[in-house]
Parts: sequence; structure tokens; C-alpha cells
Amino acid sequence: MKQRFITGFIIFLIAFFPFYFGGFLLKALVFATCAISAYELIDLRKGRIKWGLIIFVFLSIIAFYNLSENYLLISLTIYLIILFLLPIVVKDIQVTDICYIFTISMILSLASKSLIQLYELGYPILIYLALACYGCDLGAYLFGYFFGKHKMIERISPKKTWEGAIGGWATGFVSSIIVAYFFVSNVQFEYLLICSLILPIVAQIGDLAFSAIKRYYNVKDFGNIFPGHGGVLDRIDSLVFCLMFFNAFLMMVV
Repeated sequence: MKQRFITGFIIFLIAFFPFYFGGFLLKALVFATCAISAYELIDLRKGRIKWGLIIFVFLSIIAFYNLSENYLLISLTIYLIILFLLPIVVKDIQVTDICYIFTISMILSLASKSLIQLYELGYPILIYLALACYGCDLGAYLFGYFFGKHKMIERISPKKTWEGAIGGWATGFVSSIIVAYFFVSNVQFEYLLICSLILPIVAQIGDLAFSAIKRYYNVKDFGNIFPGHGGVLDRIDSLVFCLMFFNAFLMMVV
């Protein structure tokens, strides 16, 4: 636990200045995160790692991040054609690989664009989102560690318990709604109340979704860049789902 907290503090220091100054530094942090994530995701295909495939995934994420909505349909069409062309011309790539590549590239590009758009709403909204997500993460860990008895979905995540899940939801809800009530003024409180109820659940779905990927490839962590935390994706698995949901929700109601 001590190592996890020390590493978490270092991660906070790395992210502090990009989030404080915004602009180029923030986009550089986002793109660096996407680059490392692309490596971690492709590296799961042990023995078949292709740097060309890593670069392809990363460029796909950046392209869809910068894509105008006017060109979304034609871009998705071309992208899908290229993806299905890959297993035809590259012996080492299977149909399951292209489904995997499409899903992860869409998730990371949507999450990246959502982060930049939410950043424009100010620091309080980002702190609110972080508490809904990582407050749930921390609460689930602590409640599961001290009170966990009933396994949740053992085939995907053997250590997760229902006690941890409920405690994580409560921690994420309470911590985020306090910030919403006292510090967020540019979004209606009723909307934030709804999101505080839902976001901790979304965070746990994201965590379990990426755990399912790890179980499929039979690995414990996506990487080891952060001692006690694993890889970059082990730290942002729940966050990317929360970013997508929260930004989509605000686009519908605000």
C-alpha cells in the first residue's frame, strides 16, 4: 500500500504542470499517454509485437482525436476497410486483432477528446470527475481489503468483492457530490447529482473491462512503468470510461 501511495504521488506531480498550464503541455501529456497505451495494448500479443502496428494504432488515435465531426462517417468507413485489409495482407494479424484494434483506438481517441473538452470547463469539474473515478477506485480497494468477503466476478478479477464495489461506489459518490455542491458552478447541480450516482459504476465497468482484456491475454498488468500500479492503462482504465460517459452526458444536457 505504501508503494502504491508513493507512486500515486509521483503520477500526480507528473500530471500537475500540464493540467495547470494547459495548452501544448496538456496535449503532449495526452498524446504521450496514448502512445504508451498503444504500446501496452499491442505488447499483450506476446511474441507477435509489431512496431508498425503500434505506430498504426497511435496514429489512428491521433487522427480520430483531431477529426471533424463532418468527416466522421467517411473516416470510419475508410478506417474499417483498412482494418479488414490488414489480416488479408499481413499473415501475423487475425480478425480478432482488428476488432481489438478498432475498439481500443476508439476508446482512447474518445477519452482524449473528452478530456480536452472537459478541461475547458475548468478545474472544479476535473476534480469532480477525478473524485468520482479515483475516489471509487480507492474506496473499492480499502473496503475490499478490510471488509471484502464475497467475490464479485472471480473469472475476470479474482480479488474484487461486492463489499469493495459498494464501498467504492459510496466513496466516489460522496466525495464527488461534495465538490459538485461547493465548487462547481457552471453545470447544474441536478446533472452532477445524476453523474455522481452513475460515474462510480462506470468507473468499475471500465476497470473490469480492461481486467477482462488482461485475463484474455493471461497477464497481471498492462506494464510495469509505475511500481505498485502496473502500466499506464492500469491507472487510467476506469478513467477513460468516465471521461467518455461524462463528456457525452454533458453534451446532451448542457
